[in-house]
Amino acid sequence: MEKTATTVISSATISAGETTALSSCTAIDLSRATQLILTVKGTFNASSTDGMTVYYYASTDNSTYSDYYWDSAEIQNCRQVGFTSANKEFMVDETITAAAGGTGTVTGWVLSSGSWAANDAAGTLYLQGISGSFTDTQSLTGGSSGCSATQNGSIAAHSIVRTLYPTAVCPLYLKARIQNNDSSYSITSASLISTVQTL
Repeated sequence: MEKTATTVISSATISAGETTALSSCTAIDLSRATQLILTVKGTFNASSTDGMTVYYYASTDNSTYSDYYWDSAEIQNCRQVGFTSANKEFMVDETITAAAGGTGTVTGWVLSSGSWAANDAAGTLYLQGISGSFTDTQSLTGGSSGCSATQNGSIAAHSIVRTLYPTAVCPLYLKARIQNNDSSYSITSASLISTVQTL
């Protein structure tokens, strides 16, 4: 068994509402594959409110590709915000509510100092589906954990890495497009990498 990683779509900026060209995508040869792993990367603008979608197109000969996508994966917009004075650990998928009424769903966090037990935990919180206002120094409350924290700074851009595993039977060849679903802001450093394990 051999694993080969290939950059399918090179790191690029995708303008608001734009999609990468299928012609600029390196084909993924699956003719001897036993496993396919796709890794999408990109940095959402701090003010962006929508995500991206990866569309996969199939071919039997690596020459003619279907005019309709074979599969797709939607990646929600994810941004980050600093926190201090947290008294409990956050929970994945819980709703965080800001004092000014903003909300977001927790995808993860990094603890950089302090501890939950001492009520002085500080670090970075990753949120998707952000709506409403988040303002520096306002309180943040976890809907499931009951965590209470203080926002530290403004909502900031976040560089995401998502690993995707296709669930359907794979065609012989694949190409892909990355679509920026946000109509106002670019996605930077967007790329797609395939890892194929072959016999």
